[in-house]
Amino acid sequence: MVKLGRIGSSVGRVFGLAALCMVGCADDGGPGPVSQASDPTAVDSDPSGPTTSPTTDPTATTDPATTDPAATSGDDGTGSTSDDPTTGAASCSADGECGQGSGVCQQGVCQAGVCMIVNLPDQAPIADAPGDCRRDVCDGQGSLKQTPDDTDAPIDAPGNCKAWVCMAGEPSFIADDLDLPSDDVECTADTCEQGTPKFTAKPTNSFCGEMGAKFCHDDTTCRDCKQVSEACEDESATEPNETQLTSHGLGEITDADAAGSFVCAVLDGAEDVDWYTYNGKDAFLNFVDPTREVISDLNHRICVYIVCQNGEPTIGCGGDETPDTAPLGQKGCCGTGNVSPSLNCQGTNDSAVIWVKVENIDELACVPYELKYHF
Repeated sequence: MVKLGRIGSSVGRVFGLAALCMVGCADDGGPGPVSQASDPTAVDSDPSGPTTSPTTDPTATTDPATTDPAATSGDDGTGSTSDDPTTGAASCSADGECGQGSGVCQQGVCQAGVCMIVNLPDQAPIADAPGDCRRDVCDGQGSLKQTPDDTDAPIDAPGNCKAWVCMAGEPSFIADDLDLPSDDVECTADTCEQGTPKFTAKPTNSFCGEMGAKFCHDDTTCRDCKQVSEACEDESATEPNETQLTSHGLGEITDADAAGSFVCAVLDGAEDVDWYTYNGKDAFLNFVDPTREVISDLNHRICVYIVCQNGEPTIGCGGDETPDTAPLGQKGCCGTGNVSPSLNCQGTNDSAVIWVKVENIDELACVPYELKYHF
């Protein structure tokens, strides 16, 4: 029995030394660092309970989240703090770093280094669309409201004899007889009458046109010739011109586009006929495109006769024109309105003498007209 006890004691000492060397001995055979397992302070003082060592959890002392000072202090590594740990509000150094709230009547401000949302004061103005008779303001509780503003009238289109105004916050029209309209007709007087545009014909033969060189007619047109009264006065000084031989001379014009003119005259009575004549000169490199036009509110007939200075003319009547021969034998064309026969003389020079006759085909007592001519 004694021998067995000694043997067991010796074996225990050997295994104990081996276990101790595995934990604390260095490879070089010298004493190594002492682990917490050999620290008597790390062993539970209760001999009956299990012995617990902190080395069983390798992350317990190496987790950066628990050992990094920045993680616990809120430091983002740049020296500034991103959030207030007690309120959750963003930290700041100026108002511009804070959000603006949920609407235009809330504003973010920086107070004591923390962003706060505050409500704008009551009646604080907010920019809105002009011309609706209302004004956008804050209610002091963070919301927007509208109040009447009778100074915020809509912009009025000029020239309608009315004006926009605001009445208790509502747009409304009122008469404005100083807001004169325009119908773009020179021979009307444009006025307002209790808020309604009114256009009245100017007096007969009022001056109109460039430099006042024309005259207003009762139909509000602006014409080269005066409107003839019921007395049927003829102010043209072209009479007597009832025959081809007594034609009123209009001088010489070229076939330049700017050449030509007009005559204001009257056919007075059923038998009245007016004759005119002029020399048409075909200038070098110009083109003959003759036009003779009578403008009248009543029926008339116009005839054009031509004789070339070089040889016989070749004349063509167009449209509703009909061929005709003058009392002195010249060939031509007749029609109403614009009569423009084509002309071709022999050679390259189409210079010619032109006669124009205006007739009173309805045999009326008074037919005022305007004769326009061009070669």
